[in-house]
Amino acid sequence: MIGRHAVGGRIDPPYFPTKTEPHFVGRAIEIPAKANGNRVITDAFTMSGELEFYAISIRSCSQDATDYWNLSVGGRTIAKTIFCKSYEEGLYFQVAHPVKPDHEILFEYHTSNGTGKTVELLFHFLTDPGLDLILTGETNLGVYPDPPPELPETEQPPGLPPGGALQLPVAWEPFSSVAEAVIWTSALGIRANFAGKISAANYVTEALALLLNTCGGFAEMIQKHKLTISIQNAKGANGYFNPGTGEVVISNRYDFSNAEVITQAEYDAGQKSSPHKLRTIIHELGHWLHYHNVGAKTFYQYSSLDPDNYGAKTILSNAEASYIANNLSNYATKWFPIELMPEAFTAKITGIPIDAKIWEWYQQYGGFECEGW
Repeated sequence: MIGRHAVGGRIDPPYFPTKTEPHFVGRAIEIPAKANGNRVITDAFTMSGELEFYAISIRSCSQDATDYWNLSVGGRTIAKTIFCKSYEEGLYFQVAHPVKPDHEILFEYHTSNGTGKTVELLFHFLTDPGLDLILTGETNLGVYPDPPPELPETEQPPGLPPGGALQLPVAWEPFSSVAEAVIWTSALGIRANFAGKISAANYVTEALALLLNTCGGFAEMIQKHKLTISIQNAKGANGYFNPGTGEVVISNRYDFSNAEVITQAEYDAGQKSSPHKLRTIIHELGHWLHYHNVGAKTFYQYSSLDPDNYGAKTILSNAEASYIANNLSNYATKWFPIELMPEAFTAKITGIPIDAKIWEWYQQYGGFECEGW
């Protein structure tokens, strides 16, 4: 008898699986509450053996119709921009996708709503009998601002520092102990945690003295609004501003003693807007000033303009992005207009001339202006 085989038929792989042993992998993603703004949460993993991937189940408590998810295997897109977040019985692919041990399975969850939510996933696999599969992976929640605090109506703004209004100019010289620096900042009404580092204490206090003595209006801002400065883990960045807590963070790994060399290199590369040694802390204080200058609601509205924060997508045209990069800094094009504000502020306060068009953007989006600017 002559055997027959239907080449490329519906009973051939990948339309019909070749493996027989079911293997299910569950993943739960707890997405914390953050400020409103575009966020991308990823869950990526690999498996130690060969698989066939034929379905995924998903359940989310999100009630936001704009949330969506993507799924890829080994760099190949399987599902894109799926708004349905309830496939508890499984979304079947109609094919059994082969998965090699080095193929990364990547799930992306996109949300612009700051509420916390849970996403539960179940991956439907087939494998060969007797395999003891090992999963290697992680969930990346990203780094995003905390939500603004809900202040009770009776809460009063921060009071004046001891002795009443600030007396300007302030005197500053390098401190010999962290305790002295803490007393100095406390007298300004600023909470500071220098993590026991005298180099950090002198770096931060020198920047505060510079702003108090050269930026009219800065003293009034720190008396009207809470400011906390902390030296701590900055999650891979040199620093960041947390609008929800009013906290400015500088990385505890930042090389304060070589700040001048670092900032000059960043400036020469066109990455940052100023070579001044204090630019890192001034930049983060520029965020703080912008936030309080426009108010929380407007700040979060501006934060949500950019489609993916520090990613490749932007509301800027190619010509606009090139203009900002060439006339201010490349970093100012990120999360537009959020990063343009402190980049322009840092340049201005440290004596770097500001292009007229850059300044127009700065004013359009409510950048803080020192008296006389």
